Amino acid sequence: MLPFPSPRARAVWLGTPDAAKQFDPSRLESDAHAEWAALRTNRRRLDYASSRALMAAVPVADGQARSLSHSRGFAALAVGTEPSSVGVDVESLVPRGFKDIARLAYSTAEADYLASLDDPSALCTNFYEFWTLKEAFAKALRLPLADALRQCCLIDVTGERRAEIPTTQRWKAMIFAPRPTLRLAAAWTAASADLLDATVHTAEWPEQQTESWAMILDLSSHDATCGCA
Repeated sequence: MLPFPSPRARAVWLGTPDAAKQFDPSRLESDAHAEWAALRTNRRRLDYASSRALMAAVPVADGQARSLSHSRGFAALAVGTEPSSVGVDVESLVPRGFKDIARLAYSTAEADYLASLDDPSALCTNFYEFWTLKEAFAKALRLPLADALRQCCLIDVTGERRAEIPTTQRWKAMIFAPRPTLRLAAAWTAASADLLDATVHTAEWPEQQTESWAMILDLSSHDATCGCA
């Protein structure tokens, strides 16, 4: 099992597709085994296997909150300590109708910002950085995803990068690029800022990374906020 850094630490693990090799469906409880048996595509089975293997490898301790995500064989697990809450999302940078999706799901300001990007690479990375952070907050705040996509804003009405999150709690959020083709976001919320002061540890499993993940964005509730239309 993977060691937890310290009782008050916050951590984010990335399970690579090789994590699926550590998955043993015979050890699943009956409900989970039925869920596994119902998966019909190789991609869904790979995601399930890698994410459950990673979750099994990270020890569960009293007072820990955790959140799980997966994408194309990669799995992400974020951990915090109660009374804080945590959310995580990992996404592969695959082509989509980014501007159309943003117009339907994001704030007007964010959709306008993405529509102004002519470079396909910048459009792709910005779209997924917005999406992963919004989905991480959806989990941390226990919001329906559709509400979080619209209400968790990262661009203000002037087109500046600012954060407005629909909560009165303190929060901390980070976006990483553990691979050039991945974006991973984690968000923590708590009643007081001191509960979010601990260092965020990052690690990979089953192989340990030799370099730190690229940091894309590091935000907290004491940063400037503004409304998103």
